[in-house]
Amino acid sequence: MNNMYQCLISLEKKLEGLTGIFFKVACVVALFMPIPITLEILLRMTVGISIFGVIEMEEISMLFIVFFGLAYLQGKNEHIRIDLITSFLSKDSLETLELFTTLVSLGFFLFISFCSFFTISSKMGELSLVFGLPMPLLIAITTVGLLLGVLTLLLQSCRIFAFLCRERIYLRALLAVAAAALFILAPIWVKSADLIPSRFALGGAGMLVMLMLLLLRMPLGFAMGSVGTIGLLIALPSYKAAFAMLGATPYSSTASFTLAVVPLFILMGALCFRSGISNDLFNAAYAWCGRLPGGLGVSSVIGCAGFAAVCGDSMATAVTMGTVALPEMRKKNYDPGLACGTLAAGGTLGILIPPSIGFIFYAIITEESVGKLFAAGVIPGIVLASLFSLYVIARAVCNPGLAPAGERSSFRQKLASLRSVVFMLLLFMLILGGIFLGWFSPTEGGAAGAAGAFVIALCRRRLSLQGFWDSLAETATFSSKLMVILFGVGILGNFMALTRMPYTLADILIGLNMPPYVFLAALVLLFLVLGCVMNVIPMLLLTLPSLYPTVVQMGFDPIWFGVVTVLVMEMGQITPPVGLNVFAIGSVSRDVPLSAIFAGVLPFVLIMLLMVMLLVLFPGLALWLPGKMI
Repeated sequence: MNNMYQCLISLEKKLEGLTGIFFKVACVVALFMPIPITLEILLRMTVGISIFGVIEMEEISMLFIVFFGLAYLQGKNEHIRIDLITSFLSKDSLETLELFTTLVSLGFFLFISFCSFFTISSKMGELSLVFGLPMPLLIAITTVGLLLGVLTLLLQSCRIFAFLCRERIYLRALLAVAAAALFILAPIWVKSADLIPSRFALGGAGMLVMLMLLLLRMPLGFAMGSVGTIGLLIALPSYKAAFAMLGATPYSSTASFTLAVVPLFILMGALCFRSGISNDLFNAAYAWCGRLPGGLGVSSVIGCAGFAAVCGDSMATAVTMGTVALPEMRKKNYDPGLACGTLAAGGTLGILIPPSIGFIFYAIITEESVGKLFAAGVIPGIVLASLFSLYVIARAVCNPGLAPAGERSSFRQKLASLRSVVFMLLLFMLILGGIFLGWFSPTEGGAAGAAGAFVIALCRRRLSLQGFWDSLAETATFSSKLMVILFGVGILGNFMALTRMPYTLADILIGLNMPPYVFLAALVLLFLVLGCVMNVIPMLLLTLPSLYPTVVQMGFDPIWFGVVTVLVMEMGQITPPVGLNVFAIGSVSRDVPLSAIFAGVLPFVLIMLLMVMLLVLFPGLALWLPGKMI
């Protein structure tokens, strides 16, 4: 058995080499994505002509990025999952659960691959709208990626099974296999036993099973897709209808010009990070604010806000600014809890200040305007950053030993510090201004931002060849991880729409005559709890499809609710016991106890609750600027 185990590990490494080649193709595609859109913008604004087929180019590029990275990321175990029970289980128990979830994922990918082949045969003779490419060829891109996923999951399942047998844990291994088989074959035995409940009950059962799979560490996209697939097979009267619906979902859920905004903004943030913009932002903020009480803390908040404008992710903002600011805070003998708490909370600005990946996914799910959501986040983001800064100043005034003031900078030094960030500020203003004024769409803004970040990095000679490749790899990695979740949401959404559970739930809640703000308070509590165990994007994808119809029927403005939702979900990133931003900062400052960081971050949680109350009392904070958009 040990020889078989070693043989399977060797086969996995060989397959990793193959999937790595496909992943590199995805990285190269990420390189070329901004080019046609940027040229389109320049030609349209200068000579009034457009490039033929830009939209279809981006749609095809999305297929490569999502599905050519899928198997490689699975081989690296990098797909997004909830690690809530990991620390409570032994290695053998974890491997048993991993065998079950991997086998369920394998069954899901096998079935979707079969449906994809089914769709290819049904699309024979159909051509794409712009270039006239054969549709079976485009769908085959997704099928190849799915089949690579099947091979990866198959080898992983065999390797985990061999490990359990090598450890003589035969019973657990067999139970995991039997449970996975029972789950995968659920449509057959449920229909044969005539156990199909009402559609609402079926939808509720599906949500409970999905939550169970998530708690068992199954990747989010795989869990959603598996439950949606089994639910559709049970709910639809014929399997053929399910084949057609499921076979089209991989292509339809990812080949979208609107979704191309995700990799484009991720690429912009990655290029800015590797060109040293985080250091420039912090140094400029320190030159202007360092002499204030708690000046380093204030500079960190401003640096986080600035980096958020080019990054769009909270954890990345917290870690990046932490590596820059924490060493300086140590030199000035800052209180460790206050220093780490400031950076963990400052990172939350990354999801609120546009361009925000959180707002992008909110817009995708609710079909609201990305541009209006970006505009809606500007004033609340500025107000929240100001409240954070005022708190740090107040703490420093009351107890100067916690956060000593820094050195005074001359006016010449202040002006000199701006030279390092002026181009990035102009780029940020161009992107938001262009979207705000209607010069280009959010997707075009992402392309312009990525191209601009690349040009700035080249002009300043900050970007190495390795840093450039790492930026492309990061873009392909995060885009594939996020879009695979959206692929799973697409399947789950079809199932939920068939059961009409979200709308029935909305009617039930409306029938209770619950005051709207009581309902809002319940949602705030729910998002706080969920935010402790997962990132904002998975939370949005998991909860909004079911909750959004109720929110609209309750009379809340969708744009305003988007700001509140993203803000409250971000609060969960810094609340105990599992605030992800706290752990991210803890990884940067290993000598500071997590208890001290949580204590330092608690006042910032209260400030964020105050910000929610301000948005409730003064909704114009979020709605005034979108109302001025062209």
